[in-house]
Amino acid sequence: MSPVATAEASETAGRIRTDKVKCGKFFVPDAVEWDGLLEMVRDHVAAGKLVAPLTFDELSAEAALLAGRGGLDGGYIEFLIVMINNDIWRDVVATIPFARRTLMLPPCLRSTENCKAEFDEYGLLCEQCGACNIGALSTEAEKLGYAVLVAEGTSIVGQLIENGAVDAVIGVSCMPSLERTFPYMANMAVPGLAIPLLKEGCEDTSVLVQLVREFMNLEAGKNVDPFIDLGALIEDVRTWFSEDEIRRVLGAGTSRTESIGMEWLLRDGKRFRPFLVAAVYAALKGGRIDRMPDFVRCLAIAVECIHKASLIYDDIQDDDDRRYGEETVHESVGVPVALTAGLYLNGHGYRLIAECGAAAPQTVEMLQLATRGHCDLCLGQGAELCWMQQPVPLAPDEVLEIFRYKTAPSFEVVVRLGAIAGGATPEEHAVLTEYSSELGVAYQIQDDLADFTEHGDVDDIKSGRPSIVIALALQAAQGAAKEEIAEVWQRGGTDGANNIRQIIKDLGVEAQTREMLELYRSRALSALRPLKNRNLKILLHRIAGKIISRK
Repeated sequence: MSPVATAEASETAGRIRTDKVKCGKFFVPDAVEWDGLLEMVRDHVAAGKLVAPLTFDELSAEAALLAGRGGLDGGYIEFLIVMINNDIWRDVVATIPFARRTLMLPPCLRSTENCKAEFDEYGLLCEQCGACNIGALSTEAEKLGYAVLVAEGTSIVGQLIENGAVDAVIGVSCMPSLERTFPYMANMAVPGLAIPLLKEGCEDTSVLVQLVREFMNLEAGKNVDPFIDLGALIEDVRTWFSEDEIRRVLGAGTSRTESIGMEWLLRDGKRFRPFLVAAVYAALKGGRIDRMPDFVRCLAIAVECIHKASLIYDDIQDDDDRRYGEETVHESVGVPVALTAGLYLNGHGYRLIAECGAAAPQTVEMLQLATRGHCDLCLGQGAELCWMQQPVPLAPDEVLEIFRYKTAPSFEVVVRLGAIAGGATPEEHAVLTEYSSELGVAYQIQDDLADFTEHGDVDDIKSGRPSIVIALALQAAQGAAKEEIAEVWQRGGTDGANNIRQIIKDLGVEAQTREMLELYRSRALSALRPLKNRNLKILLHRIAGKIISRK
């Protein structure tokens, strides 16, 4: 913060009242104080050039910094977290159509003495009696196009976010409820504006109605970059994989090898990697894209060709007989033919990058990136397979190194192909590389951890693969338990897999692994802090939230 801003903050702090309103353990300013605190927050956000989204830890650090510089009581920190979050999301919410926003009002705003409304499974069924502000705010919001819910917000907001049913939330709630809701919002980078209640208690509360109306009516100017409609983009990307479109791009070959490769490319799949290429490109171009350029569509199909080829190889190496609920390619046509079909798809992937139609320097950079990523993935997979031939106990750092090569390059190639196409700066590419590295490791830790949950698949335990959970258990175990872990890990097989699970449970290694998972997830998100492109930052936060679940 600049010296001027600091002086202004201190002056504002001098106007803050000392007879604070308490909401649980939190301080909430009254209407007189509110404007002064908002002024402090706006100065702080502008001086720090803070860009949404920020993680909860980052918001907490900024709030503590602002409270310290402004001479505010520490009880205001949670309120400042809410206000800082509002300020960084305000312009984003303004770009989202009213019909894709939800207004959440708490039932405690009603007049308990006069209210005759009933509740259903979704919340209060307001009768618009006029005894409180709920009816008027609900009517005004619904006329704008909002979905309105009058309910305690924590669980419902979580459900809406998990189901992808909302693009933005404007919520009125008490500070304790806001504190519980924040992790849902932050994890999925959902734009949200929160208005804390002015009075504690669970009935007959009050709120700054004018502020609610101000937030409800936010609209962006014509020159503001819109928030990307990720749902619409996902559906658009899926249309690129119709049989007619793929035959147009790959060629209408009729040989058996071509047919096998084509059928496998068209079979199911989330199209996650093509979506990422297109989404990163759209973020860098400001979100104003009526139709994705042909060269980006070509790149998206290219990465899916390469990905689907890698799945053929993975299924052969893992001796898996089912994928997408059907026979794997090698089970259906045999290993030699399956390998050839994979090579065919790989060839098309690199051909499509070379012929996508991008400028020559971009095309060279894309091919260098893709081929370097291909080599790194082979090194990671090769390290794992070679270890499995002659397994020896591994330290946690050695397992993490395998993870870094085995998974991280696939994330990096996909996001950076979209970034090259979109004209990203060298600084943005550096951020994407670090983000991909940390997220790739987090993904593998989560995958390992799933084997050791109650309903997890023990295939990786039986096959004797490098495992961070087993490596941590081996490090923690003593005596006979240590010997048994090492023996089962080295020999593989069904015998001993359940014993290993029990030993790991007894050692408390699952909690340690979850802490490591959270560390790498946090590192991935922290890597995004320097990004100034808000759409790109939101996208990558959401990708991390989708890939890494938070228990």
